[in-house]
Amino acid sequence: MKMIKYKNIMLLTVLLLLVTVDVKAENMYYNMVDDSGKIVYTTGWKVRIGDEFITEDNNRYQITSIQGEIAYVKLLEKKDVAKLSHFFVSNFAGLLELQRVYAQDNKKIAIYHTHNDEAYVPSDGTESSDSGNGGIIKVGNVFSDALAKEGLEPIHVDTNHVPHDDMAYERSRRTVVQLLKQSPAAIFDIHRDATPPEAYQANINGEDITKIQLVVGKYGPTGKQIEEYALQMKAASDEQYPGLVKGIFFAKGGDYNQDLHPKSMLLEVGSHTNNREAAERGIAMFAAVVPSVIGVTSANNSNIEGKSGVGTPEAGISGSVKSIGWIILFFVIGTAVFLFLSTGSMREAKGKLSNFRRKEFANFWGKKYNKDKEK
Repeated sequence: MKMIKYKNIMLLTVLLLLVTVDVKAENMYYNMVDDSGKIVYTTGWKVRIGDEFITEDNNRYQITSIQGEIAYVKLLEKKDVAKLSHFFVSNFAGLLELQRVYAQDNKKIAIYHTHNDEAYVPSDGTESSDSGNGGIIKVGNVFSDALAKEGLEPIHVDTNHVPHDDMAYERSRRTVVQLLKQSPAAIFDIHRDATPPEAYQANINGEDITKIQLVVGKYGPTGKQIEEYALQMKAASDEQYPGLVKGIFFAKGGDYNQDLHPKSMLLEVGSHTNNREAAERGIAMFAAVVPSVIGVTSANNSNIEGKSGVGTPEAGISGSVKSIGWIILFFVIGTAVFLFLSTGSMREAKGKLSNFRRKEFANFWGKKYNKDKEK
């Protein structure tokens, strides 16, 4: 009997280890140091060797070793990968998904909090609320209101997932499953980090705000898709509010429920050492970035509905139609280049194109004429 009980305990321990994911340890953070000894990034997430991150200026690093609270990193890529990804999506995505042009926009945005106990010490007087009603809920409310002003349809839930432990993501997973029944276009899990205040402090357009960190789980089945989504989101933010997104952290510890939806993102809005009001201003700015990333036109004075389509005289041509225009333009340019390379001169290219037009259209109209005569 004792042996059976011992085996059951061991089995339970193994199962708990299997579902363990990285969580933030309060009052502990990691400084990422490059080869020159410079701190290039700071986060409260538990880091592991092999973890990667993209900094505010879009440099990509990988952690090579860890000594205490210092993580040593190597530079992987200096390219502006975020803007490169944004350019590709803006100009070529329509080629792969033309059907989206004709579909009704989905404006539903789901918002929840895995760690709904998180709070901001300067404003809330504590870093964590035992009741689960932390200041992070108020940040979620501001995000919801700001999204609504953009013409979106936020669905904000404050379901309690306390305690703040490794199993919180298992509990919040049930919340996500319920939210999925409403078919949202995107899902956001709103958190705050645990770092010194300067890691997130910023001033944009004269407003004191906190920056935002995007967190991507590396090992979920949608991991690569979520990574691309994060790059698109940072690129759009860099274009609209440079400096708002602190960076992207790629965590090896779990998928953070991102396997449930291809546009699911975990946001760190400031740190427990920042003012909650600054975090609220930061997340309100970020809300203005969301519509363009999920493919919905923001509401404005000349386009109150905020819907995509062919556009309106006041708002101009919509993004969807612009995408088609880009596709046609690239097709024409590509055809011209092909003809030039295959013939060797612009005169021969024009002659080939003219000959093709005469023959093919003559055959086309001839066949149509003969069919009409037969009828």
